[in-house]
Amino acid sequence: MPPAMTDSFDIWAVDSQIGADGSISVDFLLPTGIYINLDVPRDATISQIKQLLWKQAHAYPLFHLLMEIDSYMFSCVNQTAVHEELEDETRRLCDVRPFLPVLKLVTRNCDPGEKLDSKIGVLIGKG
Repeated sequence: MPPAMTDSFDIWAVDSQIGADGSISVDFLLPTGIYINLDVPRDATISQIKQLLWKQAHAYPLFHLLMEIDSYMFSCVNQTAVHEELEDETRRLCDVRPFLPVLKLVTRNCDPGEKLDSKIGVLIGKG
């Protein structure tokens, strides 16, 4: 049996030749309809990427229509073709492994504090 080979075009693989300098070109879709392309570090956390995007978005039109940065989270389509909302901003981009390097900025449904309170309530058995 021949040895297993990795896909040389898999940008998320550790030995990928595409991201030789450690950065990946990612497309961002803002709620205002603006499209921004940025080179971001492959190992950056979602929080760091959101900060980079926010700094860049200041130079684009309709930025004044956006709410505060904490009101948004990213969503993407992952490797298993499932739509995933990236609520945990401590995850790295290379761990999320989107199918394509496209992240959509979407409005959070509720306050992150409320969501944490509800998760804690479930864990301790509180109704």
